[in-house]
Amino acid sequence: MSDREPRDRVERWVDLDADAQRVWAEVGGFGAIADWHPLVESCELVELDGDLHRHLRLADGALMLERLVEQGPHHYRYEIVEGPLPVEDYLSTFTVFARGKGCRVFWSASFEPAIPDAEEADRVVAAVYEAGLAAIRDRFSA
Repeated sequence: MSDREPRDRVERWVDLDADAQRVWAEVGGFGAIADWHPLVESCELVELDGDLHRHLRLADGALMLERLVEQGPHHYRYEIVEGPLPVEDYLSTFTVFARGKGCRVFWSASFEPAIPDAEEADRVVAAVYEAGLAAIRDRFSA
């Protein structure tokens, strides 16, 4: 048995009455986040040490650097290299999958809180996901 505390995990999703292929085509690219997330002002894809990264400028002016870890037909996994979120060892997955006549957009992360209040770290990550998923919901409900 390990003395290490379990990693925090945040999961959020939105169900849409839209085709998974269409949703993925519009929001699924690793570099597409600035096109739909209200907290992301710009996204620039760059290759660093052979890996694809995205430089994000957030709406509040903060900067983030994220590295693509894995990409599949309807998902990608990434880690935060540096940024303002109160987390460490952050690994996230963004997925779109068919569900009934529509689809589900599922966003999850596991991480170590970088602040004493782990619940606050969870709330910050959840708020980022909820803002993005609400924008996706609004985009596809029109």
